[in-house]
Amino acid sequence: MIKLLASFFLVSTLLPSGVKSFSPASGNIRPSTSLFAKKASNQFPVYDKVAEKWVATSPEQEGGYGVVGSLLRAGPLPFFARITKPDVYEQSVLKYMATDKCDRQEAQGNMDAFNENPGDWQYQKLQEKAGKPKRDYGNLDVKKGALAITWAIGITGVLGYLGVETVRISNL
Repeated sequence: MIKLLASFFLVSTLLPSGVKSFSPASGNIRPSTSLFAKKASNQFPVYDKVAEKWVATSPEQEGGYGVVGSLLRAGPLPFFARITKPDVYEQSVLKYMATDKCDRQEAQGNMDAFNENPGDWQYQKLQEKAGKPKRDYGNLDVKKGALAITWAIGITGVLGYLGVETVRISNL
């Protein structure tokens, strides 16, 4: 009996903060509901019914990567979507964070992939629900980024050359 009480006392003093109880027979740890409710309310954005928009509840939910990050990760379509409709983009990122319970970078990557090709993005999400591996849209693939920069420099060079030649020919 003393051994059981000593082990219970030892385990209860070693439990993480916010844990209310420990059942030695089953090994179940029951968390404090107030700790997890507090964490859940600050961890993800919430919908403000008065303002009718999604609102970040902590500084970690703001920021993310910039428009150049969208260009390098997903191409020109998400880049222009972010520039032309920044409020729509921000709301879609916050909503994705809240509904999928993910961080900002993952949500931005998914919204960029959606803006790049909605059909492929939706197909990938259906495959993930069917058990296929989850695709990481948030992290920058160095190979894809280098290819995007190369294409951007090449296309800019060709368009610049065509512009100069058009002006030169029209002045003749």
